[in-house]
Amino acid sequence: MLNSSLETLVTVDPDFTEINLTQKDVKINKNCVNKTGRDKKVSYFERLNYLNSFINYEKRLDNITYEEKKFYLERMRYLLKLMGNPQDNLQAFHVAGTKGKGSTSAMIFSILKEAGYKVGLYTSPHLQSIRERISTHKGFISQEEFIDLIDYAKPYIEEAKKHPIFGPPTFFEVLTALAFLYFYIKKLDYVVIEVGLGGRLDATNVINPLVSIITPIGFDHMHILGNTIEKIAFEKAGIIKEGKIVISSIQKEEAEKVIAKVAKERNAIYYKIDNLFKWERKDFSLNGQRFLLSGKDINEEFFIPLLGEHQIVNAITAFGAIYLLRDKLSIDYETVREGFKKVQWRGRFQIVSKSPLTIIDGAHNVESAIALRDTLKNYVNFNRLFLICGLMKDKDAEGFLKILNPLVHSYNFVPLSSHRTRSPEELGNIVKSFNADANINLHTNFYEAINFVKKEASPEDLILITGSLYLAGEALNYFYGNLD
Repeated sequence: MLNSSLETLVTVDPDFTEINLTQKDVKINKNCVNKTGRDKKVSYFERLNYLNSFINYEKRLDNITYEEKKFYLERMRYLLKLMGNPQDNLQAFHVAGTKGKGSTSAMIFSILKEAGYKVGLYTSPHLQSIRERISTHKGFISQEEFIDLIDYAKPYIEEAKKHPIFGPPTFFEVLTALAFLYFYIKKLDYVVIEVGLGGRLDATNVINPLVSIITPIGFDHMHILGNTIEKIAFEKAGIIKEGKIVISSIQKEEAEKVIAKVAKERNAIYYKIDNLFKWERKDFSLNGQRFLLSGKDINEEFFIPLLGEHQIVNAITAFGAIYLLRDKLSIDYETVREGFKKVQWRGRFQIVSKSPLTIIDGAHNVESAIALRDTLKNYVNFNRLFLICGLMKDKDAEGFLKILNPLVHSYNFVPLSSHRTRSPEELGNIVKSFNADANINLHTNFYEAINFVKKEASPEDLILITGSLYLAGEALNYFYGNLD
């Protein structure tokens, strides 16, 4: 249970619209929300600046190592203890993996939401706004709620910073603790928690979930998680809890062996989706795809508005997590069908225009490039492919671009809004090393690139924007406007 002080200090609006916080030593500036919203906006960005004052390893992934002194669960537990351990009151689905963990999380969330449960979703990174990372069945956390949440939690965060051994919490630890606190305050029935990085030492791994879910494991962040599938799988399998259910997607043999070993050591109840179910794609269009799922007591067709064979695998994994808790959850197949139909996962093979066809995809490693290439070849008809791409320094740029190269008519490279970005010149030289005749254009920013490509492409062509979630966010801002 949360400590009594927190329970008496936090009340929940019965209409579920905002957090109402009162505490003598935490001044909630109610004047920050005025009719114009101008001061509210200032207050919101002030709170963002406070959050951004903590060390952010997401911005340093190209030159950090994965070790306890940086990713220290005891530091996270200490911060949460000061807050009253809100995570202990959450019924969670915990999702790790290299590929598809975000999509799988979004599908579980959508099904639970469709079933009428009050449900939360915590994901990372964000594309346009930090508020995307913390959402409920009502939508993203609002700017007003974000302000109040920071103001309430700040004394606990400041106290945590003083610990003589642990040191200050990180950006991700603070944000994760805020999400747990927010979900508790909202009195949600279930929450879906996506791992940030790895699993074993990830800040989210302080929860004791109903079920742990491991999506396909591949090579990414090797300098952090290890340079073999076995080492990476060991980090991902770190989310498996003693005596709890764990379900794994399709895995390479070496990854599956590690997961099975950890599950056995922890007396977990281990399932593989390919032992539970069979599936087959039936038909598809640019609006989505329909597939048949069969098993011991199921033979049902479902539709998902996401393209790619890998998204069917993600859907089966999400269904498996729900299925294994069927004695606890009141969810029939029609509810699952509607949940799948309504799932949203922005920036992942997202069609933003049809003339010319324009797709935003956050693929950023070799594994996701393969899935992207296969989806384009198997699901999309187009004449020429105009690629707008930016990549980080810690990514295998040559491997990524070689996979897409046979499909590309025109390369258009842009820098990303991060000090970790590769320069357009560097990316152009990488392509020249294996395709001397490539049509390469270098741009100073995304807006220059998209305006150039739109003039060059015909209605029968494809504009593909990919290489980074940073770039996906810029593209979404361009097509839909900023969220904040």
